[in-house]
Amino acid sequence: MAWILKTVCLLGMPILLVAASTQAQEPVSIESLLHEMVDRESVARFPAKNFRLKQHSSYNRASKTPTDAKGWFTNKDFNSNPRDHNFIRIEEHNGKKEWVLMDHEGPGAIVRTWMPWRNPNQADTDINMRVYLDGAEEPALEGNMLGMFDGTGVIPAPFAHSSLRSAVNFFPIPYAKSCKVTTDKMPFFFIFTFREYDADTPVETFSLADFEAAQGLTEETGKMLLSPDSGTDQESRASAGPKVLTTSTTIKSQDERVLDLPSGAAAVREISVKLGSYQDANITRQVVLKIEFDGKQTVWCPIGDFFGSGIGLNPVQGWYRTVNEDGTMSCRWVMPYQNSGKVSLLNLSGEPVDAELVVKTEDWTWDDRSMYFHAGWRGQYPVSTRPFSDWNYVTLKGRGVYVGDTLTVMNPVEKWWGEGDEKIWVDGEDFPSLFGTGTEDYYGYSWGGMSTDFYEHPFHAQPRAHQWNKVNRKPESQAGSRNTLGYSVETRSRALDTMPFRSSLQLDMEIWHWSDVEMGYGVGAYWYGFAATTSNRKPEPQEVLNVPPLPDLGANVPETSANDFKGAVEFEEMEIASNPKPLTRKPQNLKSYKGSWNETDHVLFKGLVVGDVVEFRIPASSPVAERLTLYATKSKDFGVLRFSVNDKPAGSEVDLYAGKPLPSKAIELGVFDPVDGIYVLRVEVVGKNPKSEGTFIGLDCVTRLEAK
Repeated sequence: MAWILKTVCLLGMPILLVAASTQAQEPVSIESLLHEMVDRESVARFPAKNFRLKQHSSYNRASKTPTDAKGWFTNKDFNSNPRDHNFIRIEEHNGKKEWVLMDHEGPGAIVRTWMPWRNPNQADTDINMRVYLDGAEEPALEGNMLGMFDGTGVIPAPFAHSSLRSAVNFFPIPYAKSCKVTTDKMPFFFIFTFREYDADTPVETFSLADFEAAQGLTEETGKMLLSPDSGTDQESRASAGPKVLTTSTTIKSQDERVLDLPSGAAAVREISVKLGSYQDANITRQVVLKIEFDGKQTVWCPIGDFFGSGIGLNPVQGWYRTVNEDGTMSCRWVMPYQNSGKVSLLNLSGEPVDAELVVKTEDWTWDDRSMYFHAGWRGQYPVSTRPFSDWNYVTLKGRGVYVGDTLTVMNPVEKWWGEGDEKIWVDGEDFPSLFGTGTEDYYGYSWGGMSTDFYEHPFHAQPRAHQWNKVNRKPESQAGSRNTLGYSVETRSRALDTMPFRSSLQLDMEIWHWSDVEMGYGVGAYWYGFAATTSNRKPEPQEVLNVPPLPDLGANVPETSANDFKGAVEFEEMEIASNPKPLTRKPQNLKSYKGSWNETDHVLFKGLVVGDVVEFRIPASSPVAERLTLYATKSKDFGVLRFSVNDKPAGSEVDLYAGKPLPSKAIELGVFDPVDGIYVLRVEVVGKNPKSEGTFIGLDCVTRLEAK
């Protein structure tokens, strides 16, 4: 059956209406999924076609159970050498090896993919990817692993696009029987998120012919995603017309302003809030949006975390939410209710706040799939980064659909904070359906230590990082800097990758920081649920006032420029290939000492004696030979070191003794060819200066430059 398209004018905007009297009987297809992607009403109803959202990723296979803390928080969730097996398997096809990244039996649809650049400074790869559907011998899609999904290949933007140092795709790839994704070389990081439909769900398998036939709809859908005031609906509401409620007022401290919604079955279609001033950045945390439907409070969330701005005014545009530079924050979630509703602003700051609140409603036909919209908030300061832990966004009981979140963190140091993986349990499963590879990967970018810049997309964004946002972009001269000090805001909304749950959902984000510090965390989480659905998120007025203090950004500018250590790999980021037991590895900030260290810190290795050896795996930045240079620290209790790279002698012995901490000069290791994309650096303690009090070592970074 064909979809019926009609355009009407609603609130001055053209709206594409979609109607199909037998829609529920139609198969899942490219066309049906594209329509669903921009149909905000459909998200407010429990899915008519039953599916579970699942994920195949390069998460570390040592992570098996939370009771094994070492394995559960293992951070190496990628593949860099033949010993790594963070993929499904290796098999042969036509006599050649293929690495299997995703393998799903049954009807489904890929709805999100993510792959990072292998090198933070190069947006390319020589890895070829193949997508096999329904057991076919030939792939339905084949191409460069990044090019397929970065908007430069067959799948267009904005579905496929190049985010900050990664390729992300939301274009649906449905299949009736099975899907297998392979590469012709060992993969790096990867994530494939897919819907698993019931076995009897009819699905029209993706083909290039169908893809080309849907080109017009694809273009129209892409335009709509980039124009968030447009949308589609399953039924026309033009005759009823919207009801617009507005209040402009001064809200006293500890007081709230309430808008009563029209009685009877209806739905909120849009909410906008604008404060009189954002000079105090904390105001977006201390003014809270509250919503009550049918006598039950369903939303309690600071406006910054609800609309995606975080702490302060950070403009951003997405499909469901927009924060304008003039301070207007708006959302377009559809929020149905049966009888009554209230929307209010609560001022928890210590001063009066000027505010304008606008709510638009329209009629809604309530049925047994209609759900209430919810938003909850959790804040915590301080949050210790040691020992590693899982930080709960939200735990839900009952039936509903999870649709997005906004995370705001305060990082007190420059070092990267976002190595932690998402872990999402659905309906009481023993192992998470979705186990990710990093917080920045969950929010759609990569190489987070360097990707401290603004970006936005209809379904995910980084409205702020360090001191940069949409109106204050990161200068090109600092493109290679890794300073993540201060506030970062990450936000994600879901369309085809919503997560239905039938009895429960638990979303945890792993806290994995390169330094032992105390951070601030705050998250707004959004979901739909039925009347009996509950959550563990309750109002936290005291925590709203516990705003993490922003460090002095000007006082923490690194002493070196990005070019001083061009091509550097920090020892915090290196995998240890072998080491003696016991060995203490501790990052240390060296700001208080004179001299230049990359990112103003190093790693102290304690517990070493003469004869001990530590080996590190350093990822190559080029497939050809590179010149390696080591930077270290000298101090009163440091030893004498000898080096080799890939089993070849490197440089000469170095005495790291000094009366007080200071950076070593550049230690030239030499020119080496990478082996399987890495260099193995061997560091041996061979003695100590007679004046030294010990044989510790302090290592800063290794630079990799083109050999000339």
